[in-house]
Amino acid sequence: MYVYTMAIKRIYSSKYLKPVIHILFWTLVIISPYLFRNPNTWSGFSNWHYKLMINNALLAGVFYLNAYYLYPVIYNEKKDLLRYVLSLIVTIALVMWFSRYIDSQLSLFKQADLARLRAHRRGFSNGLHGGGRPERNWFGWYFTNMLTYLSITGISISYRIIIDNAQKEKIRKEKENENLKTELSFLRSQVSPHFIFNILNNMASMARKKSDMLEPSILELSNLMRYMLYESDGARVLLTREVDYLNSYMALQLLRFGDNVTIVFNVPDNINPYYIEPMILVPFVENAFKHGIGMLADPVITIELYVDSNGWLDFMVTNKIAPVNDSKDKSSGIGLVNVKRRLDLLYGNNHNLEIMNDGVTFTCNLKVKLN
Repeated sequence: MYVYTMAIKRIYSSKYLKPVIHILFWTLVIISPYLFRNPNTWSGFSNWHYKLMINNALLAGVFYLNAYYLYPVIYNEKKDLLRYVLSLIVTIALVMWFSRYIDSQLSLFKQADLARLRAHRRGFSNGLHGGGRPERNWFGWYFTNMLTYLSITGISISYRIIIDNAQKEKIRKEKENENLKTELSFLRSQVSPHFIFNILNNMASMARKKSDMLEPSILELSNLMRYMLYESDGARVLLTREVDYLNSYMALQLLRFGDNVTIVFNVPDNINPYYIEPMILVPFVENAFKHGIGMLADPVITIELYVDSNGWLDFMVTNKIAPVNDSKDKSSGIGLVNVKRRLDLLYGNNHNLEIMNDGVTFTCNLKVKLN
């Protein structure tokens, strides 16, 4: 199914698709007299068939001349309405003269087809496409053909406006995507220094205490930095790698706090096929350590991670709230704000974030549609 979908996308994005569609369309229009023939009475092409096919080809010429030169260049670029109108009048006049000339020449070449030509033209104005005596109703012929060419000109103008607007919309979306990528890159660039800042503060505290945990902390820090430097720049990472990062981060915190905090982390085994934006879950865990460990008796941080059969991730982090003045990190404030903005940019309506605070317990519940 994936291969089939990608093949369809490549076909529709191909630069050759639009020209092929145009060629097929106008080919069908030009040969329409043959396609709509009556098999019971068909005895080969007549003057009427040749005239209609040539006139249809001329219509195609007027359509593309106006759509790709007269309207976009003379009217849009040069902003010269008078010159554009004069160019249209001259073009239509020349094409109609040439069409009339072809009609008269074909009538001269095949006089024997006059009876069949009249039969095909029964119900139309006499002399509409020429015949033996096109002079009889020349006004009707010019009036009808003028309306036809003016109509095809209007259609070509509409076509040009549509493709110009589509191109402008494409450029607008590309600029918007570039702006979003720039903003996302900036948000990501904030995350790494933010974590490193907190971790280095922890290590500085260990160094002052001459703790034996300093060396293991440095090793855990190296694991974190390896992930941040080499894997977090991609659009998506395996959910298992994000979970490994969470484990490294919590291991580093446990080296500092030891038995003073209890961490409950429940994660299923069936998360290998799923991908997620890198470092999107860690800020919630960091927030729990930042505000859930202080002057609390037996602080507990509970982390629940579950993926349902439809690929929706349910990630919940719960912690008791420490007194505000006892926060372990008073200098930071970008964590949750940052991750909210990244979720909006990356997942849009495919995510839901609920943050609940009852004064005793703080809970973050994130639901995300995974790839």
